[in-house]
Amino acid sequence: MRTILFLAVAAFACVKGNPVDLGDFRGTGGKLAIEGCGYDVETREGAEAPQLPLELVGPDPTPRLVHLGVIGDPKTSVVAVWRTADELTRLSTIRYAKGENLSPTALTQSGIGIVFGYQAGGIDGSQHVFPIHQGHLCNLEPGTSYSYQVGSIDPFTRAEHFSPVYTFHTAPDLVAHPDAEVVLGFVGDSRGGYDIWSEMITQLKMRSPDLVLFSGDAVTLGLTETEWEDFFGRAESLFATTPIITAHGNHEANAINYYSQVALPGDQQNFGLDYGYAHITVANDTPEDPNDLNGSFRDKLQADFAASASARWKLFMHHQPMWSASTRHGSSQTLQQAWQPLIDQYGIDLVLNGHDHDYEVSKPLVGPNVQTSGTAGTVYIVAGSAGAELYDNGNDFWTAYSEKTYSAATIDVRKDRMTFAGFRQDGTAIPTGFDKTKP
Repeated sequence: MRTILFLAVAAFACVKGNPVDLGDFRGTGGKLAIEGCGYDVETREGAEAPQLPLELVGPDPTPRLVHLGVIGDPKTSVVAVWRTADELTRLSTIRYAKGENLSPTALTQSGIGIVFGYQAGGIDGSQHVFPIHQGHLCNLEPGTSYSYQVGSIDPFTRAEHFSPVYTFHTAPDLVAHPDAEVVLGFVGDSRGGYDIWSEMITQLKMRSPDLVLFSGDAVTLGLTETEWEDFFGRAESLFATTPIITAHGNHEANAINYYSQVALPGDQQNFGLDYGYAHITVANDTPEDPNDLNGSFRDKLQADFAASASARWKLFMHHQPMWSASTRHGSSQTLQQAWQPLIDQYGIDLVLNGHDHDYEVSKPLVGPNVQTSGTAGTVYIVAGSAGAELYDNGNDFWTAYSEKTYSAATIDVRKDRMTFAGFRQDGTAIPTGFDKTKP
């Protein structure tokens, strides 16, 4: 049996660093219902259909690049995603228990593991199949801390290969806890600057966010696997304990690497979710077909805005800013025409962008008009400088504040108040953000 196992593995994939034999690879995508979770995992062309794990263990199944995502309700579910040190292991296990910082022996419950491979260029430029492992935990208790590990147990030797024990917590139940307060981390544009990215991750960790919002451009080119290693590897200490919600950036280039390595709701491009009193809508503003901006993507955006019209606080995250005074890209008139009427119609409180590598806060806007009194208007924030080279900032009639600096932010959300607080690479506060109250 042991010989048969390794023959099967060798026939499927490659040893790291060697060209892959793609003869058995079926990268046509597919869908798998996650039993008991109420949602599906669907992969795109360039990746295999997701499947339950196989008892295939490679020479070094050590888990790496562990990060959390959300596909279902964040009050009751979470998804752990990881790769292994080899490219052969197809066994995916997640074990967990309620409580913080538990010992491995206390993790007596298990979730649902799945696996699929995607085709991409390796370090040496040749094509490889990179297996992605996911562990799905559902039917969790809201507002509760859990400890977990991901990895595998060799079916023959019973040797265990697991990650460290990590702790996460689920989103609060507002009915049970109407005074709940959550902290959202916000950051974007790490591409090409991973030493600075590491520093921004350290600063975010110090602020203990409940959920991280990433506005796009994790890498310089979505097909470049080595940069994804840096992006996820340097952030593992945060992303393994705090789920990340990402918007697609233009540098992701709709690559299979992106869609395979993030765990997001719906089509992974246009979706919404509730976290505490915040409803967060996410959209892809660089679709494969540009006509979708005024077509199917606009329809999905409107549908989510309409469904969440009664939300207490409404946030919208996409990559390219509608309003930016940076001298590099500036405002996207295309997006102003396509999407801003919907933002005005549904009274979105805060729009979060990257793309321009500076820090900018707009005055409240309805259409192109600055609102000088009352609570009307949407504030547009650009904080796209977590590693990528800085761009010169600027000022225009809508500008409340701008600065050429590396930055990230936290968004504190309560029932009656939402605040946005930016900070620089060294942790010092940026003086202007967002602060709004509602009775």
